[in-house]
Amino acid sequence: MQGIAFCRRCRGMRVGWNGRYFIHCLFCKEWISTSSKLLILTVFLAVIVLPFPTPSAIVFSDTAAVPAVVEASFPARIVPVIDPAVHAVETFLRSYGVDEANRGRVAESIVNAARKYDLEPRLIASIVIIESRANPFAISGSDAIGIMQIHLPTWGQTAERQGVNLFKIEDNIDFGAHILKDYVRQAGLWDGVKRYKGWVPEDAESEQSALDYVSKVQHIYGIREIVASTTAANLLQ
Repeated sequence: MQGIAFCRRCRGMRVGWNGRYFIHCLFCKEWISTSSKLLILTVFLAVIVLPFPTPSAIVFSDTAAVPAVVEASFPARIVPVIDPAVHAVETFLRSYGVDEANRGRVAESIVNAARKYDLEPRLIASIVIIESRANPFAISGSDAIGIMQIHLPTWGQTAERQGVNLFKIEDNIDFGAHILKDYVRQAGLWDGVKRYKGWVPEDAESEQSALDYVSKVQHIYGIREIVASTTAANLLQ
């Protein structure tokens, strides 16, 4: 049976291992030195406080201690590949003052049509320069329209039947190159160009007009330069 102790300060209390008696022994009884009291109080507080985690404590795991490194990946810059043939035609058109707005599109259409119909891109470009200076909305007094000046009385119904938009750059150049190829196949290169102009054999006026047209095409095409370089190459052989 536990005894009862009385203290003028702490009043009555049970003797034994309880908080009230423990504090009485620390602060009221003289059998423990002041330094020992402080040591015991410190240990007591440590036993009470340490088992409970402080709210502000932050615990990092081994893996969380090192911040994750996210490797940023950037898409490789795609550089468009320029067709050398298209670049050459575009440069050619630029030298004759063709408007920059449609120049790339016209050059690409010329190269595509030349490959499709086995024609020289520079020849088609020369005709485009003479006919309209690459203006897709050009209309002549003789009812020819578009970049390659397709003659409506002659080819309008065919274009309509085939769904060709003669004011569209790609359609007009393709259609004009097709017409030119048929004439070249039938009559040879320069007579084919004369027929593209509207040459009617045995008509003096038509003949002269066609010859003048061919001369202009050859001048822009650079036929003299080509002939000179070919002759020089033959002499060196």
